[in-house]
Amino acid sequence: MKRTWYLVISFALTAIIGYILYRNVPDWSQAGSVMISGRPQWFLAGLGFISLHMILRAIRWGVLLGPTKKMISLKNLLSFTLVKYAVNVIPPRVGEFVGSILLARKEKIPVTSTIAASLFERIVDLLAVIVLFGFYMAFFAGYHMPSSKGGREIFETIRTSTTVGFCAVIIILIVLVLILRSRRWHDYVPGVIRKYMLSFLDGLRAMESRRAVIKTLLLSLLIWLAISGQLYCLIRAYLDVFPVTGVLLIVGVTVVGVAIPTPGGVGGFQFFMDLSLIHFFGRYLSGTDPASQAAGISNGTYVFSMIPVILVGLILLHREGLSFGTAVRLPDEMEDKTV
Repeated sequence: MKRTWYLVISFALTAIIGYILYRNVPDWSQAGSVMISGRPQWFLAGLGFISLHMILRAIRWGVLLGPTKKMISLKNLLSFTLVKYAVNVIPPRVGEFVGSILLARKEKIPVTSTIAASLFERIVDLLAVIVLFGFYMAFFAGYHMPSSKGGREIFETIRTSTTVGFCAVIIILIVLVLILRSRRWHDYVPGVIRKYMLSFLDGLRAMESRRAVIKTLLLSLLIWLAISGQLYCLIRAYLDVFPVTGVLLIVGVTVVGVAIPTPGGVGGFQFFMDLSLIHFFGRYLSGTDPASQAAGISNGTYVFSMIPVILVGLILLHREGLSFGTAVRLPDEMEDKTV
């Protein structure tokens, strides 16, 4: 029932966002023509950055799990990183749990530790995005000011949200460090629950090592620089001219859309990318129909970013002897065993 409600809510959000996004597209045939008109050399360059992005994620996952088990196979880390992305099309981000469960089984380590490390990655991702966006705001925002009232409102909202988000992430990190270093709370938690909590916290033990923290933060910045390179190449597949620094703004804005719990972030990504292109980079778009062109670019960028990763992830899932449906049920099976 819970899964059913998640799906209902997710598809409802997708429909609402899709309606808001596409009701203002003047010419769908034009948007479709733009979507399939990208230049192959830029798509190939984008694919290179997508591959680098996945490899860096796998390496970072291994760093975070280092205190749990040394020398985890990079092949397994990369395989189950791709599986996570493939299964994440099922809300609410089921892939994070499926990939973690499969890696734990393969490497014979506690499931709670792999899940903790995987979820902690999302916190570090948010911090990295905020840092990059703060860098953009400090040095490049003046070059790409919004060209409309709506754009100015978006700009102010993003600036406020960045500050709030940064403070929230720092508070979360401080709380996690205090929990890891203190044992006082152990006496107040029932033994059965404490067992799972300690196993979960083992996936965060990398935070106790200065070297691991530095490596994690560095890898996180490299991951988001690779994502920025990926988006730049895919946008350049459609546009002859586009500023490199402008991609940092688009990354910061589209992260909000991907966070909306729709299947694979579809709809939310396109919605916020369209807002960025139209309100901040309109001068690089067609003067006759920028809205249709932006829709074509955002859809093409999404498809080329996600489809290769999902297909490879499904192939790797099949190699593990699992169907998509079986994999999706893994978190429920784990929950039943712990109840």
